[in-house]
Amino acid sequence: MRRRDQPLAGDVLAFIREHRLVQSGEPLLVGVSGGPDSVCLLHLLAQLRRDLGISLHVAHLNHMLRGGESHDDAEYVVKMAGCLGLGVTVEERDVRSYRARHHLSLEDAARRLRYRFFAAVADEVGAGAVAVGHTADDQVETVLMRLIRGAGARGLQGMRPASKWHSAGGQALTVVRPLLGVTRQRTEAYCRDHSLDPRRDSSNLLADRMRNRVRHELLPLLRSYNPRIDEALLRTAESLAGEASLAEDQVSRAWPQVVAQDGAAFLLHREGFRALPPAVQRHLLREVVRRLLGDLEDVEWKHIERMRTGFDLRRGKRVVLPRRLTLVVEKDDCRLSAG
Repeated sequence: MRRRDQPLAGDVLAFIREHRLVQSGEPLLVGVSGGPDSVCLLHLLAQLRRDLGISLHVAHLNHMLRGGESHDDAEYVVKMAGCLGLGVTVEERDVRSYRARHHLSLEDAARRLRYRFFAAVADEVGAGAVAVGHTADDQVETVLMRLIRGAGARGLQGMRPASKWHSAGGQALTVVRPLLGVTRQRTEAYCRDHSLDPRRDSSNLLADRMRNRVRHELLPLLRSYNPRIDEALLRTAESLAGEASLAEDQVSRAWPQVVAQDGAAFLLHREGFRALPPAVQRHLLREVVRRLLGDLEDVEWKHIERMRTGFDLRRGKRVVLPRRLTLVVEKDDCRLSAG
């Protein structure tokens, strides 16, 4: 008789192979918060490691946001890793202090510190990538949030199965999402079937952040208009991802002629940039911003357009944008920096 978890394990294995998310013979870091999605991910990868030819190492960051609950999360992850015979690295960061120093949202501050931590641990253990527990539900919410904020085609493709994270300090990390084709309902069912009893973040139940409002208010409303709205949004994201890949190829070809790094800033040759089609200009600017900041959170279509039109301003003019992004017009170049 086939066990109930086999369909999910088989689906995840097929997804990993289809998108070439791991390299046989390489260690894989697994970011585990202790919640249902990341716990499901870790348990599945532990089952699949022989099929994939990989070893695993677990990483957990205590964000110090929920007092004793945060400490209990860390203990849960350590215990689970031990039961699976896996090495684990646990550290803590004061997210609130970092947020205040850098004038960020709480979510943005936590994300930056978490991925810097993952990059450092991956380097220590020789891992080529970190696997995180983003699901199809996270993808739907991300696409809706970006639509609300006015994102362009690249933003509306949502998260990809594999992507590159870059920090402002030069760290780089491949992020893979083996559960991106899996619903949250399936990860929670998997945890119940295996008596994993994952941790629950009480803050996720409060509808005081955009993602939680989208999850608990907007999506239920949209489903009353179209019960299959999730599928429609996922199809839209996948379609836009295919189209975006064409522009990204052009960005790769134009990059050496148009972009140069100067310390922590990037110089974009004005005439070379102006010669590119507008769609390629937008994709190139997003890539520069992503390398500066590590992600594109809070950088909307209107901000990309302000940078794009900034190339026509007089020398000495500057464009100031969110997250301390600044574009300064020089004689032959535009200098883009953060901070």
